[in-house]
Amino acid sequence: MSASRTLATLEPVRFGEFLRDRKLISEEQWLAALAEHWSAPRRRLIGTTIVEAGYLPRDVVEAEARAFHDDLEVIEVVPRSEKTTIPLPRDATP
Repeated sequence: MSASRTLATLEPVRFGEFLRDRKLISEEQWLAALAEHWSAPRRRLIGTTIVEAGYLPRDVVEAEARAFHDDLEVIEVVPRSEKTTIPLPRDATP
């Protein structure tokens, strides 16, 4: 690999942060939605939590979700060959 080539890293992209960064919800609303999201007995999509809390109307969340997904950079991952991914038998020596 060339020294000038930078390695790509995968970083989580969170929809609630996207809405906050676009100034559609406040920091406090984002944190309250996260608290509800993680403490609920049955986890829902964060957009659903934001709508049900009354922070944004459903049509705005749906439009922003489309923008969020369209803006994601897609990186193709080439699978390794099966030869390198099949586990060695237990009695095989390295």
